[in-house]
Amino acid sequence: GVQTCALPICFDLEFSASGTVAAPVVTRGPYLQSGGPNEVTVRWRTDIATDSRVCVGTVQGTLGTCVSDATVTTEHVVRVAGLSADTRYYYSVGSSTATLAGNDANHFVLTAPPAGTAKPTRIWVLGDAGLGTTAQQQVRDAYSTFTGARHTDLWLMLGDNAYNTGTDAEYQAKMFDIYPAMMRKSVYWSTRGNHEATDASGSVYYDIHTFPT
Repeated sequence: GVQTCALPICFDLEFSASGTVAAPVVTRGPYLQSGGPNEVTVRWRTDIATDSRVCVGTVQGTLGTCVSDATVTTEHVVRVAGLSADTRYYYSVGSSTATLAGNDANHFVLTAPPAGTAKPTRIWVLGDAGLGTTAQQQVRDAYSTFTGARHTDLWLMLGDNAYNTGTDAEYQAKMFDIYPAMMRKSVYWSTRGNHEATDASGSVYYDIHTFPT
């Protein structure tokens, strides 16, 4: 890779074997994990390893707060803290040199209300969903039609989210490729089913998710 600068902008350039410039592409996500009143974890995958940056703001197009991780990786995990409760934050993901996704009306997180606060809540619960079938897509579309503009505050996956053994490729095809619109704006909580069983420890499943510990 080569970094070139023409103030005030720098670009990281990576050249392929053919000599053309290869820019990072988001191949998974972004998706939201472990959300709370004052924090959320944003995850995404890129085809080329870069550092990580998430920028947030309450006004779309004005994302004034950024959180960065200098680790160069294709599996990006950024925890954003210090947020206000029950507040909509728009966000973008990318690297220190480029925004790769977000900063639009479809990428946002609505933080949870303070503990003990009563609030009307829309919850979507799915179990044994991950077959990758037309029926799975029809259920997704029916829920989207039902909820309309009403935001989904809480999304629970009850297990067996990616048949048959929960491999990374199965998760891509039967979770991430099926629900991208929901994943970028509603925090996704998951329970491990018996089909999330690529090995005895469920290592792929735990690598994909960020859970409270």
